[in-house]
Amino acid sequence: MTEKELRSKAKDIVKFKQHLFMYLLINAGLFGLDYLDNGYLNWAYFVVLGWGVGILSHYISLKSGGIFSVEKEMERLKKSQG
Repeated sequence: MTEKELRSKAKDIVKFKQHLFMYLLINAGLFGLDYLDNGYLNWAYFVVLGWGVGILSHYISLKSGGIFSVEKEMERLKKSQG
């Protein structure tokens, strides 16, 4: 990998870590807010599940190079030709 590709990959990893940190921080606050409201957890689960789908898709795209990765498709085509 070139320096530019490594830098791009590192930026993607840092963005994912920032996304995950904000997910954990904000959802902890929302769970606290939901619990303090009446002593029960009523609605915070929906936020965690919804945003969790986004976190999971972000992680999958980071680790797999994305389902719609041009680079992966180029590699596949090169292998099929030769």
